[in-house]
Amino acid sequence: MGVRTNLLSPYAVSVAARVGAQVNSFVLIMVASRALSLSDFGSYAIAWAFSVVFTTLVYTGVYHVFLRAKDRAQVADTIFWIQVVTGLIGGATMVSVGVIASGFESHLTSFCLFGLAPIPLIASYGAWNEAQLVRQGRIRTTSLTILTTEFIGLVAAVLMFQNGYGVEALIVARFATTLSMAALSTWFVRRRPHFHFDLSVAKTSLHDAWPLWGSSSLGMSSYYAADFILAAFLNPTAVGIYRAGARVANTAADVVLQPLGTISWARFARLESNKASDEIGQVWKQNMALGFTLIVPVMASISLLSKPLVDALFDPSWGEVAAIVSILALARLTNAFCFLLEPTMACLGKPRLQFYVTALSVTLLISLLVSVGSSSLEAAVWSVFANGVIIATLSTFLMLRATKLHFTEFLDTLTPGLALTVLCVGAIVALDPTRATMAPLVGLALTVAVLSVVWFAFVALMLKRGILVLPTP
Repeated sequence: MGVRTNLLSPYAVSVAARVGAQVNSFVLIMVASRALSLSDFGSYAIAWAFSVVFTTLVYTGVYHVFLRAKDRAQVADTIFWIQVVTGLIGGATMVSVGVIASGFESHLTSFCLFGLAPIPLIASYGAWNEAQLVRQGRIRTTSLTILTTEFIGLVAAVLMFQNGYGVEALIVARFATTLSMAALSTWFVRRRPHFHFDLSVAKTSLHDAWPLWGSSSLGMSSYYAADFILAAFLNPTAVGIYRAGARVANTAADVVLQPLGTISWARFARLESNKASDEIGQVWKQNMALGFTLIVPVMASISLLSKPLVDALFDPSWGEVAAIVSILALARLTNAFCFLLEPTMACLGKPRLQFYVTALSVTLLISLLVSVGSSSLEAAVWSVFANGVIIATLSTFLMLRATKLHFTEFLDTLTPGLALTVLCVGAIVALDPTRATMAPLVGLALTVAVLSVVWFAFVALMLKRGILVLPTP
């Protein structure tokens, strides 16, 4: 019963669904590599970066205010219309950027910007529904809905590619995913927004949302800063190589950190509303230990196996992606130290502090990218890594102070993850001679199989002994 309960826990289901969604996204890039040049993919990636930044705004800010509100009925409709306006502003901005890009004869980039412009507005409905599901603790429902809609998008893209379309297939995929998310989440919520807007609720919500919106905007800008800088100083091909490499490096990290971050938000917000903020530190240790253990060994392994991964999974014309994957995997590893910064600071009464950290991160990253990274793609990737190390160090220091945890307690949370990382790296090194005698795909499959056994066995043992704890919303 205990094992079954763990496997059906909200976090386990969230991770499983996130794995499926990320596999869908990864397969989509694999298919795209056989249908698009890196330059064409780069043009789409530029537009997609803008779309993600503005879509994120409807999934944060008042979204998180909604999670923390004591009276859902009182604020629900007002927050919905704020999210709609947020989506409209994002779409209008994308259209404006598309017009500017067309003036520089970046016609394919403009086409993608125009095509994706409605996405933030459509996403606002799904975001409103998702916030209600999370409030109700229906994490499993939310996660499985995301998985289903991502699969719908993948099917739409594959059908479009098979019929000879190019970037249009990727645009249609995003529409299919976003529209189906709005429809399915509406079915589960069974509540429709009304034409009601409470000015006092809006003022209070916006006051609380600005720091979160600001930090999320800066965070997403930081996440896609390299795309924007490479587009401005180099060319769409460089953006395509970078974004493809980031897709490989980010897949494993997102599988763990996104659902863990969502559940942490729900748990921290509940402790705050129940006036039990002093318990946040203990939950923080548990979630940090789990996130670090699950993600750091995987990212270290991806960094070491970047070339066989790219050679086996992408079209040969995309071979340049391998070197970028190796560095970006290490850069993404640093997120294991700071993914809890936002919920920790917001729920411990210091939302502006995490905004300042995010602002510093963006400022530092853009400075590094413009001064160093604009010279070459490799320099840009190393700039991302350097920024990640600095911000991870600062974030850890601030969270320890906010939760009143000692540094030795923090080190204890890292021990399982460090031990598993050593085991995984050792397995890769030990298999190097054997892998060299095999076909690339066969050697990669063998290595991944061995690493999976090591990873699952270690995590299962840690969970059984209570050293690691699955989170609850």
